[in-house]
Amino acid sequence: MGTRNLYLVFSRPPDRVSDDEYQRWYDIHARENIQSPGFVSTRRFAVTPSRGDGTPLTHLALYEYEGEQRVWREDLDRRIEQGQIQLPEWFGDITFQSWDCSALSDRIEP
Repeated sequence: MGTRNLYLVFSRPPDRVSDDEYQRWYDIHARENIQSPGFVSTRRFAVTPSRGDGTPLTHLALYEYEGEQRVWREDLDRRIEQGQIQLPEWFGDITFQSWDCSALSDRIEP
């Protein structure tokens, strides 16, 4: 097993899209994403501010992957271009920020 990295995607659906509709679409979308080579797993979270100013972003998709981001990114882009991954008409209106995270240490557990 190689080193596992994280790809974090924080998002907020467009105002005109209900939370139920966003959840239904993102459940499918996350499963489609991890079919690309290198992905190990994905997990989705609701984001609630707990300290500080908070965040206008309300959802987090955490993707665990091995290898280089370039490999799965190119595969995802190709599959979207070929219509294998369907994006809703409101996809371009999703507010999001993403981060690629490289492990600096092994997992520390109690």
